[in-house]
Amino acid sequence: MKDYAPKFHDLITRLQVVQTEIEYIQKACLQAGRMECMLLNHLYQTGVPANMNELARVLNVSHSRVTRIMDNLVNKQLVTRKPSEGDRRCWFAMITDKGIKLAQNSQKTVLDQQECLLKMLDENQVEDIYKALETYVKKYEEVLKESYVEL
Repeated sequence: MKDYAPKFHDLITRLQVVQTEIEYIQKACLQAGRMECMLLNHLYQTGVPANMNELARVLNVSHSRVTRIMDNLVNKQLVTRKPSEGDRRCWFAMITDKGIKLAQNSQKTVLDQQECLLKMLDENQVEDIYKALETYVKKYEEVLKESYVEL
């Protein structure tokens, strides 16, 4: 087999640039930072309140970082915080109606772009690209899982 590693590296780098642009559009729609977008999208996608420890784990950041992110989102009225009834030390984050609308607008913008792109391809190309990307991502996840080193 030819040496595809450099070609795949170049292609993935280009794909990362595209993903960065998508994230930029999402941030622009939300008028928020990257971590704020991630937290807001997590709350929107799950549809249930989340505690600070869960959010820290999902975002892979410290508890104090989640608190700062939450402060920004609360100030923007995109999220509210409520104390746990069982443990007053535990707080839950809930997305507000305003946060839901912003998350929906962000998602719609990205999906609209995907639709525009897919219209430029024929059905066979779409299926081939999807299958190839799905296979590539699954295999890469396997490689990452095998090479993961606990710090």
